[in-house]
Amino acid sequence: MPSPEISKRVLDAKLEACKFAFLKLSAVKTTRMKSYKQLRTLLMLKEISRRGADRDFLKDSENSVTRILCSVLKQVVSNADRSLKSLRGFHYETLDEQEKQHVNRMIASVQGMSSRKYEPETVDQLDDMTEPMEMEIYLGNGDDSVGADFSDIVLEPISWPLESQLTPEWVESLMGLLNQFTWKNSVSELPSTLPYSVAVSLVDCAAQILDKEANCVRINCCDEDSRVIVVGDLHGQLHDLLKIFDHSGRPSQNQWFVFNGNYIGRGSWSLEVFLFLLAWKILMPERVFLLRGSSETRVSAEELGFLKETCDRYAEQGPVLYSKCIDCFKMLPLASVISDSVYTTHGGLFQSSSRVHEDSMNPSLLLGSIEELDKIERRQVGENDDGNITLNHVLWSCPWMADGLSESNYKGLLWGADCTESFLKQSNLKMIIRSHEGPDARADREDMGNMLCGYSVDHEVESGKLYTIFSASNLSQGSRNYENEGSYAVLEHPNFSEPKFVSYTVEDIPRSLHQNVSVGSSTQQEIMWENRSGHGFASIGISNPPSWTVSLPSEPSQILQLQEPPQVFEGLPLPNTIEEPHKSNYDYLFRLISALKQEIQIRDTREKDLMDHLTKTKATLEVISQMSSSL
Repeated sequence: MPSPEISKRVLDAKLEACKFAFLKLSAVKTTRMKSYKQLRTLLMLKEISRRGADRDFLKDSENSVTRILCSVLKQVVSNADRSLKSLRGFHYETLDEQEKQHVNRMIASVQGMSSRKYEPETVDQLDDMTEPMEMEIYLGNGDDSVGADFSDIVLEPISWPLESQLTPEWVESLMGLLNQFTWKNSVSELPSTLPYSVAVSLVDCAAQILDKEANCVRINCCDEDSRVIVVGDLHGQLHDLLKIFDHSGRPSQNQWFVFNGNYIGRGSWSLEVFLFLLAWKILMPERVFLLRGSSETRVSAEELGFLKETCDRYAEQGPVLYSKCIDCFKMLPLASVISDSVYTTHGGLFQSSSRVHEDSMNPSLLLGSIEELDKIERRQVGENDDGNITLNHVLWSCPWMADGLSESNYKGLLWGADCTESFLKQSNLKMIIRSHEGPDARADREDMGNMLCGYSVDHEVESGKLYTIFSASNLSQGSRNYENEGSYAVLEHPNFSEPKFVSYTVEDIPRSLHQNVSVGSSTQQEIMWENRSGHGFASIGISNPPSWTVSLPSEPSQILQLQEPPQVFEGLPLPNTIEEPHKSNYDYLFRLISALKQEIQIRDTREKDLMDHLTKTKATLEVISQMSSSL
């Protein structure tokens, strides 16, 4: 066996080679891939090189590099074992001879890989490699290199697996296809990549899993290499989610993910974010936990234009998929407890069902407990949310600097550091990680952290700390970009209550290509759609602004989505003396009025055309009747 110094030099060189390969693969333009198979192969190669390179090994002992490489190789063997079982369980009756030979070669290749054992003493026998060599990687049948000048490709649609058994390869393929789609295609072309039937299957299967989970899910992870990734608001920013997976790695046996809600809204890819996370939930239900956010209610979804986004993609099938997503929202759990140490939720703390201190001369709200949270009915989605006070508090409450528990001017509560201390102490916990607030919400709260780095420490008390985390970088609200970083928290064994926050930005992102183009500037249209959330009303005490979605009285199950008017005349431009949020609210109302007028004009035109058609038909029938009577 070579000496330890030589082994470490050799393995360091191989680690450097993995880093080099990862950089080269990351530079490949996937728009030049000829087929789905080439794209999938590229993603697999990139993942293998990332596993070998993205390790913080300097903090470990001298032999850490050996253990890291062994871990990577063992993971490859484990994947090979799983692939071998799948291949052997395949039914070959429908294959021709050439296809059978191809499958047999795959089995032989995978079997050879799975039969190997990689231990530290055998790793040292690997060939020496003093420096990485530049190479070309060939994909597909080896006819073209990655750097070749490929023509634009047409992404093949992904199909739903038999018996709804998702695999890591299927989810990775979905991730690659969605990423590729956002750079290349108009949103109306999504069904050609992600068929409607597959989207519906994702929602239906995930809803069945989520429905069985408790209001507050318990995550027990006690192995030495266990860690949990906690993610905040994503707001439809798919490329922030992909960045998180790229940095932190995928969910695995030793890595849990907890998402604190607000998957939809503001960003251009809300549906894609939600469906992609549902795929991971189906694949690894005990390692991926999706909590409910304030955006995941019917009222919020309507205000954020989620119905329009779904209909832009799936046209007449959009309303059905939208309704299924709304029903899935109500299945999402409300909180999690990680390793009996950390409480995570979207909004925050909540009042007890007892409501007030009965023995106090000055009645005040009483803080609720996790036991009470477990007993509430969470499966409400918007119409009756006002009747479930605890649900509203969990989704909408915010911390502040004053002590006590107080009602806010919206649906949630405001709680102070004394409440954080009480909750941690009575629950025997050490930390709270919540989300709900980004740099826009904190812009007018000078007493709280500004969230520009993606997180803030809001309360430090004797029992622990309260953090707010936000994962959507470069948040845009109307015409303003906050140029903030997104962040996620890493909790590791044994001190899960000592988080490490990883901040990041995603600079280069594709813009959504909308299905219909109206008269006027397309850029202005997109800005107008981004401004239509109506969030400015909340700051002046209006919790339910006029909606852009209307249920038809004749058919309540039918939802009418008002379209953005090409031009707005009434009331605009607004005087420069009007300040925010009133300026945005006026703009919202004027555009909504113009949209209603446009809808009325369209319906009047349709009725007029129908009446003209009926009049002509009546005249024709009268002529035919006269001719018949004269015969």
